[in-house]
Amino acid sequence: GQTVAMKAWHLRLVDARGQPVGQLRALARYVLAWLWFVPALASVHFAGLKGGLPISAALLAGVAGFAVLARLRPDRQFWHDAVCGTRLVNWQPALPARAESAR
Repeated sequence: GQTVAMKAWHLRLVDARGQPVGQLRALARYVLAWLWFVPALASVHFAGLKGGLPISAALLAGVAGFAVLARLRPDRQFWHDAVCGTRLVNWQPALPARAESAR
């Protein structure tokens, strides 16, 4: 449920019931999360745009659109999480028990 970056940011991926996510669901979420590229690149292709600046601008607009779609949802989840039934939650690992100091 966590990548190295998610551990640093104290995030965990869980399903709708708060349980760990299986491999198939995690793979589906990963694939769907990359689909934000498709509308941006398709618009560049069909508009006949060439060069780094138009492509970069289209990709930046795609990222912004992806974020706006998440903000429109009441639960503020990205659409790939909604489709896959997953969510990112804040997660703090349990602190290790302190050893009793010798008296």
